[in-house]
Amino acid sequence: MNILRLLQEVDRRVLYVMLLLAVTLPFFVKLRLPVAVSPPTQALYKAIDDLPENSFVLFGPNYSGGTRGENGAQTEALLRHLMLMWHKKKVRFGILSFDPQGKTLAQNIALGLQEEYNKQGYDIKEGTSWVNFGYRVDQTNFVRAMAKDMPGTLVKDTHDAPVATLPVMQGIHTAKDISMILDVNPTANYTIYIQFMQGPFKIPMGLAPTAVMAPEAFNYLDSGQIVGMLQGLQGAVEYEQLLNTFGRATRASNSLSAAHLLLIGFIVLGNIAMLLERSKQRRGGGAA
Repeated sequence: MNILRLLQEVDRRVLYVMLLLAVTLPFFVKLRLPVAVSPPTQALYKAIDDLPENSFVLFGPNYSGGTRGENGAQTEALLRHLMLMWHKKKVRFGILSFDPQGKTLAQNIALGLQEEYNKQGYDIKEGTSWVNFGYRVDQTNFVRAMAKDMPGTLVKDTHDAPVATLPVMQGIHTAKDISMILDVNPTANYTIYIQFMQGPFKIPMGLAPTAVMAPEAFNYLDSGQIVGMLQGLQGAVEYEQLLNTFGRATRASNSLSAAHLLLIGFIVLGNIAMLLERSKQRRGGGAA
């Protein structure tokens, strides 16, 4: 069998193995592909980096396992920056989820990052640097009540510790004491924060939607109601580049890029082989 025919009739099992390697290897090889940082990502990074000393950020991981690929990567990138800001300016943050899975997904990421940075001497501690308020229901009414009395509405954290007694909540009483809201959300529920907290109290707000939801959010970005945005996995990759780190977003993006390049390569080679073989057959037929 000649090479042209071989390229058109490769055993599908060989292709599957090559695809598996293309998807898997980028998770173990540190390769940083060139990425252009979009203005919404740059704006969000700057807004967080410019937070004043002792700021408090309300962080909303309002997603479940179904969008973990994008929202989980965004959560890791944003929490990484917030922990760096604790080391730099003592910026604190509180996790509050209106999705039953969000509180656990964010908690696991926060604990992993805490361990990573404490090995570098950052002295990050749950209850002092950050807190997880857990999962709450009825977002609209809860946000409205929390805006007027945060300790009284939140009451306890995920460890049943009274919120009012935690060092991380020192000086935090109402929405006026919140320096920024960050919402990681695959739905349009982020508008509840805009309606009842961002708007009335003029709190800067950042958003991390899935890529398919990002176009709807540009109206709020253009109006200034949100200060910046991470657009799906690509936004998280851009954010990791700004942080000069190699995290889950970059690994996942490299995996997708490798798989796409491999598939494109298969298609191009197959079509070239087919065209060359047809050309060869026509020449052979004409000579006969």
